[in-house]
Amino acid sequence: MIGLRPMTLYDLGQVEAWMAEPHVAPWWTPDTTAQAMVEEYRRRVSGEEMATSMLMVSADGEAIGWCQWYRWDSYPEEAWAMGAFPGEVGIDYAIGEPGALGRGLGVQMIAALVQEVRRHHPGAGVLVDPQAANQPSRRALEANGFRLVAVRQVAGEGPAPRAIYRLSGSPLNMD
Repeated sequence: MIGLRPMTLYDLGQVEAWMAEPHVAPWWTPDTTAQAMVEEYRRRVSGEEMATSMLMVSADGEAIGWCQWYRWDSYPEEAWAMGAFPGEVGIDYAIGEPGALGRGLGVQMIAALVQEVRRHHPGAGVLVDPQAANQPSRRALEANGFRLVAVRQVAGEGPAPRAIYRLSGSPLNMD
């Protein structure tokens, strides 16, 4: 059973350790450091930057990863680069615990995250952009009904092409 809870300052050490894992680092820190990412997360978790909601992911009560969600409207430059529609939400996620890989937990994590987003913003569409080479992430999105809309570079996301996926929301947020 997947669970989500708000990330705390206490969790940041675990998240930083996961970012060093070989199955996480290529996707999360290719052009930055784990320390820089954790500092950004610290600002979010401590309430200095409120636009992104940070969550820890557990399976059967054990922490296995983290995720976040945000309104694209809160990040207008990034939203424009992504082609986000007004009111759409962005998500990011990672399974950090190596022993949790290959068990279908990524699919469950994304389903739980979409449910959490829609608890706060009923009917919101979701737009996400894993690196195109990240096949496990792409398969998990597709298993949750996300539709591939483009594979291209995205300004501000580094040189690697991104696979942009959309999950439609209510009729007001349909693509």
